[in-house]
Amino acid sequence: MTVRDVGLAAERTALAWRRTAISAMVVAALCIDHVVSAGWRAAAIAPAAAALTMVAVAVAGALRSRWLRHGHRGRPDGVVAATTLAVLFAGGVGIALSFTVPPR
Repeated sequence: MTVRDVGLAAERTALAWRRTAISAMVVAALCIDHVVSAGWRAAAIAPAAAALTMVAVAVAGALRSRWLRHGHRGRPDGVVAATTLAVLFAGGVGIALSFTVPPR
């Protein structure tokens, strides 16, 4: 018989959500940098929306990490699905920008 330690699994998951929050903030900062350097025109709406989306992912990741550290292990299906969609959206904006923005 094996002994399961769910505490370590929850700790690893909490750390993964924390890393997700940090990386989302880095992506948001890069999007804001692009908006500021390209100028505040209509073409900056998509990167600004991607930045706001990544800020929301960072908040969700930080909250999920905190919940796991405090023992709340509810089903994160909605949070995972929303995070996946947000990351796909930001990635799509990044790919679109790579095709539309001329290199410096």
